[in-house]
Amino acid sequence: MGKYKNVISLIGRDNKLSRCTDAKGRMFKREELIKSWKESYYERVSRNQDEIGLRLPQFGALSAIRAHWATSSSPATLVLPTGTGKSETMYATIISERITSTLIIVPSNLLREQIFEGARHFGILPKLEMISNKVIYPTTFLYKSKVREEDEKILINALEDANIIVSTPSMIKNMSSSVWDKLLEKIEVVIFDEAHHLAAPDWKTVRERFLGKKILQFTATPFRNDGKKIDGKIIFNYGLALAQKAGYFKPIDFYPIQEFDERKSDEEIAKIAIKQLENDLEKGYEHVLLARAKNRKRADELYKKIYSQYKDYNPVVIHTGISPAQRKKNLQYVKNGKAKIVVCVDMFGEGIDIPTLKIAAIHDKYKSLPITLQFIGRFARTSGNKLGNAKLITNVAMDDLKESIEELYHQNSDWNQLLNIHSNQAISKEVELDEFIDKFEKGHAKEIDLSQLKMKVSTRMFQQFSKKVFIDGWKQALDPNRTTWLINEEDSVYVFIEEVETKVVWSNQKDIVEYYYDFFVLFFDKNNGIVHINETDAKKGNQLVNSMFPEASAIKGDLIYRSLDGINRLMIGTLGLKQKPSGRISFRMFAGADIKAGISEAVASGSTKSNLFGYGYQDGGRISIGCSYRGKVWMRWVERIKFWTEWCQKIGNKVLDDTISTNTILNNSLTLEVIKEFPQGVPYKMSMPETIEVSSSFSKQLYISKEKKVFPFFQTSLKNPSLVNGNLHFEFWINERKFIFEQIINETSYSFKQIEGEELIVKSGSRDVKMIDYLHEYSPEISFIQSDGTIVVVQENLKTIIKPKGDIELPLDSFFAIDWDEFGVDIKSESQGRERKVDSIQYATIHNIVDQTSDIIFDDDGSGEIADIVSIKIDKKHSKVIFHLYHCKYSSGDLPGARVKDLYEVCGQTEKSIMWNDNVLEIVQRMIERENTRQKSYGETRFEKGSLQTLYMLRKMVTSGFETEFQISIVQPGVSIAKITDPLKQIILAADTYLKDTYGLRLTCYFSE
Repeated sequence: MGKYKNVISLIGRDNKLSRCTDAKGRMFKREELIKSWKESYYERVSRNQDEIGLRLPQFGALSAIRAHWATSSSPATLVLPTGTGKSETMYATIISERITSTLIIVPSNLLREQIFEGARHFGILPKLEMISNKVIYPTTFLYKSKVREEDEKILINALEDANIIVSTPSMIKNMSSSVWDKLLEKIEVVIFDEAHHLAAPDWKTVRERFLGKKILQFTATPFRNDGKKIDGKIIFNYGLALAQKAGYFKPIDFYPIQEFDERKSDEEIAKIAIKQLENDLEKGYEHVLLARAKNRKRADELYKKIYSQYKDYNPVVIHTGISPAQRKKNLQYVKNGKAKIVVCVDMFGEGIDIPTLKIAAIHDKYKSLPITLQFIGRFARTSGNKLGNAKLITNVAMDDLKESIEELYHQNSDWNQLLNIHSNQAISKEVELDEFIDKFEKGHAKEIDLSQLKMKVSTRMFQQFSKKVFIDGWKQALDPNRTTWLINEEDSVYVFIEEVETKVVWSNQKDIVEYYYDFFVLFFDKNNGIVHINETDAKKGNQLVNSMFPEASAIKGDLIYRSLDGINRLMIGTLGLKQKPSGRISFRMFAGADIKAGISEAVASGSTKSNLFGYGYQDGGRISIGCSYRGKVWMRWVERIKFWTEWCQKIGNKVLDDTISTNTILNNSLTLEVIKEFPQGVPYKMSMPETIEVSSSFSKQLYISKEKKVFPFFQTSLKNPSLVNGNLHFEFWINERKFIFEQIINETSYSFKQIEGEELIVKSGSRDVKMIDYLHEYSPEISFIQSDGTIVVVQENLKTIIKPKGDIELPLDSFFAIDWDEFGVDIKSESQGRERKVDSIQYATIHNIVDQTSDIIFDDDGSGEIADIVSIKIDKKHSKVIFHLYHCKYSSGDLPGARVKDLYEVCGQTEKSIMWNDNVLEIVQRMIERENTRQKSYGETRFEKGSLQTLYMLRKMVTSGFETEFQISIVQPGVSIAKITDPLKQIILAADTYLKDTYGLRLTCYFSE
């Protein structure tokens, strides 16, 4: 610094002011400072390892700032990956543009200290020989704590003197109005470091106050913490892939573990992390392991219980609960390599530069896996020959790893260049997807990441008898100069993305245009001879098919409706008919209760089916599907290209199958029909809408009008529906209390009436609604079984008829004869109760029928039950959880026989419980809630085996993507297998068919001999 000297003084308790003075202690004037910066600054750019100076991303960012400020003073965003030199870019901007009043906003105290130390000497710019020793360094102010009111004038003077002020948003936001006014008047440029925090309230407030000033926003990602883009034009974007290619980053080796038992998680993370440290040190790398905890207590716990035992690596712990002297000493041990393990909280957060930190054991992740991985990005910076790849070890048991990685790539797809996932839990489908993508030859735009492309599932089909493909024919349909092409000749998949420029409709000005992209995917299914296309522009899509497959002809008409074949319980929601040409009406649309009339007309008359959309079950799950006579088939979700090609093959197989009759499909589909009275038959199943049945939320509660106690819906159940004088009576139970309601259907509508018990009120959000009005809005669904096995489902005043399938036989191999006398069971005693009655059906089932190797056996008997018994088996090896629901029912007679009333209710409960197949997280939460309620009310547990800890662990497994499987059983000693009659067969068959049609499940029955 030559003839100048630097003085640091304290303002208030711990605010620091660093300033340059001459030998006599005189402060320099602004003109002297600017002249010094002008004469002392020399710009250097490092284009290879032998040169010193700014790196190319730093020089590029600096040039972008100058170019932006030449035409605009609006906020500007610069995207620079951590480690490419954001700080030096800031300092070079300040000195080269001679900005004498800059406010730098940072997210943390530690980074505030670091930026202050860097700014007061312009970082490493002197070492890069970009600043001479005659420079006058900036007066730099570190603002980190409030001052007393009497010292406020001193603070204002310090702010006025400072060329660079470094602080955090909360400190700036909470300034007094007098201090704030002076600051606003003085500042020329505001720099937000780590600008992805701008969604936070304090950051947002400070930014809004400075609008009108020049604002620069530096970040490693242009996305805020809420996933939205940062406000402000991106003027420079230097991606991770470029940084890695230039050698500023090395890949990150990611070692995700899945340990669902929190008690074992820390040990497993540490075990793998220490192993990586040992391997790296053996290779000669000077690596240090960082173990991250969420708070000081956790850090001390990890250090004491785990890391302190590795004495050979001199472990240390650093957090704000340790004395500053010890903290400084431990930090120095880490920097000089004496300590190879450091346990900390956030001491090594944004901006901290310790190149040897290469192994991160994240015991407590940040808010999400992407944020955690972005934090680890700074570990990937290259610095010296004795450093290898960064390594991240964390437990992803509470994350859906696939979704988390997708979120990360969504924010910055360059992560696929940087992240190497080492996991023995790789899913075969993901491996197949990678292999599929690797087969594509890419066009001029290499940055398109195929793994991130998602498309609405739809296709239009063209018959192609030859196998000729004119691959370059696409250039006749699309603009070659504006189209990115990705071609996989082996699998015959062709992707085209065309940039389209058009004039805006609201202006004739020639230089105002808008851009969008057209997207086309073609798949040639050579086995079926069908070309499939998914496009955003059908006209161009036709041209594309014609140019690449000139011999192809469109598949249209009734053939398309064959795609509906194999969908069980198809409920058509809308049906469009194109009328005969002679009619005045050319098109009619049918929906809801009118569908039946539309189907009759389509089958009986010459009307052409134009389009239809419906819902049903296929391959063990729910689906939605639509199709049009013009040749299009679609489903209501988005998927990756690999899924789409497989789906197209299945659709093509159906369309070419001449044995499929579209009229049969329509006739066998389900429709709604308005009714004026309840149907004939026995009402055997009744349930509220699924969203209410599966909810464990307290947002909707019941209370009795004359009482103050409130009950959640999951403690209620509907029971014993029956027809009385043409109206439906049913019981509504809250725990052990019974209320009776009536549903009436008349010529035009339907209504409900409470006929027994105190008036019930539903508290829904801020509303209080009478139970009868709530039932009208959320009507229960009632299933009636008729003598021939036909099922009629009624909801509101609408019915759906489900005819029995004639080719299905009773599953006798699923019947198990039990000698209940051997177990000492009273077959008229169903529940074991809290006293665990040993002669009950439920007790005998738990101890003699339920698989005792299950991890959880849960007594769920009572109002709002999932089933009488829930057993859960966890298969970690195959990442699968198997739920088995047992529905028990007592015998209405002293001896086993063939009484139909012994099956109605239990079969209804069996069918109703299938809803949990789509609500696995809710079933776990329901069990947790019911256990807590039992413990609170009676101090007793529902667990026969397992615990709440097991359920919490299970919840993580389900969240992380474990496959789930359901099994359902009926337990009814009152039914004798030897005496089963046709009426009993019809009831059992209805339940069995329902399970198979919907989710492909097999019903098992435990009866008497």
